Amino acid sequence: ILINNAGIGLIGPIECQSIEDMKAIMETNFFGVVRMIKEVLPDMKKRRSGHIVVMSSVMGLQGIMFNDIYAASKFAIEGFCESLVVQTLKFNVFVSMIEPGPVVTEFEMKIYEDAEKADYSQTDPETAEIFTKIYLKNSKAIFSSLSQSPEDIAEHTLRVIGTAKPPFRHQTNAIYTPMTALKHADPTGVLMTDSFYKLVFKYDTLLHVSLKAIRLIRWQARKMRQGARLLGFR
Repeated sequence: ILINNAGIGLIGPIECQSIEDMKAIMETNFFGVVRMIKEVLPDMKKRRSGHIVVMSSVMGLQGIMFNDIYAASKFAIEGFCESLVVQTLKFNVFVSMIEPGPVVTEFEMKIYEDAEKADYSQTDPETAEIFTKIYLKNSKAIFSSLSQSPEDIAEHTLRVIGTAKPPFRHQTNAIYTPMTALKHADPTGVLMTDSFYKLVFKYDTLLHVSLKAIRLIRWQARKMRQGARLLGFR
């Protein structure tokens, strides 16, 4: 089994990001995965047995504003693996993409802390304000309401590895399934872009109320699970 878990992030207006920073994202998130697969695949084919697990993201399925380069790196690896998997199945080698939403880690939090203090003078004032006043505020709300822990992702990954016929894609957070489904519902992309535009720029109050409701529901669900475990239920 090969598990590709290395990855780095980059957020903000592209005018404020250097080409070198962008290359570093692709080098780790895309070429790093390709190199590892290239190394182990010949032996897996020879043995006609193996499982390649790649830590992708819902942003490999759906781009998010101000995550342009990170999303591009995940789209690249999704396309690479989607092209590869049909060939590997011929050799009884499975490929699985684990697709989390937001995950609370120190690394992730540092990216957002650095973003709050960064210099955005290379972009126009309106874009800088959209990023600092809207995007960062929304991201905090989303992380507090919808995020998972690294342990959650590890459990999902373990379940995928333990499956007799592992799935090609596995989303760890069901809340994001409707979001990624918008693209398939309308091949023109109008439904997806219009929905995200309105959610960010017109209905942000509704977004935050909904996130608070989701946070409350998830908290109640956790308390119920903890109570069930104390009573000896699984």
